[in-house]
Amino acid sequence: MRLCIVILVGLCFLQVNAQYYNYNILTRVIQGIPTNIDRYPILAQLLLDAWGTQDFVQHCAGVILTSRHVLSAAHCFQYNQNTGRNYSHPKYWKIRVGSTYRTGGGVLHNLKTIITHKGFDNYFYTHDIAIIVVAKQFSFNSNVRQGTIIKQGVEINTDSLCTLVGWGVLKPDGPQPEQLQHTNLYTVDQKICAMRYNTIGAVIQDSMMCAGRVDAGGPDGCFGDSGGPLLYKGLVVGIVSFGYSCGHRYFPGVYTKVSHYTNWVLKTVQSNK
Repeated sequence: MRLCIVILVGLCFLQVNAQYYNYNILTRVIQGIPTNIDRYPILAQLLLDAWGTQDFVQHCAGVILTSRHVLSAAHCFQYNQNTGRNYSHPKYWKIRVGSTYRTGGGVLHNLKTIITHKGFDNYFYTHDIAIIVVAKQFSFNSNVRQGTIIKQGVEINTDSLCTLVGWGVLKPDGPQPEQLQHTNLYTVDQKICAMRYNTIGAVIQDSMMCAGRVDAGGPDGCFGDSGGPLLYKGLVVGIVSFGYSCGHRYFPGVYTKVSHYTNWVLKTVQSNK
């Protein structure tokens, strides 16, 4: 089986197995609007069996990298004191691909391996990135495609228009939507984001990026969006990581900066087939 990851190289796309998808940035998750999976076929749902009862519920999201690999957030796969379970074990998870809807459709896959970044810090959320290996490869079609990740070291300018997509709650105390949602937001100056989070003791590292609508609030990721993609011109540039509440006017959302980890992603995929 031949695996590849699609990455941006200069102005060209590198793709070994010709699996390429032309993305469209869409207008207007918090303050999201419904959309369909055929607009975002790179998206995967991560379903968690929190209590070991075979009751799998959408908990996080991820990005399809190859026919066997998914990119997500490390914080999804940690020990939970409330349940006494370590969710780094594949038995607690399934992955759904190819469905617009949170509770059905598409194809369910078992997990083989979960690789979280060795440097992940569960307090400061540094190195919040993970690779998942599925037990059986995905079948690509119009609703299931591999994503394109940004090249190592590339920086996205402040105030760049990005798209966030996921099944997270529509407001902090609200339920999750059944249908996939998407919304637009803008990258935020790193120094401004760091200064604001410093007031509550959080540290914004160079390996993170911030996005939202500063001093306006509104569009943002929330509970259930973790691990999902922040897209810029179709490229996966961020992974939903953390924030202060959801849609807060003073604190933008914080994302793992994918360009800081592209080489790690490539190496991890090649080492875990």
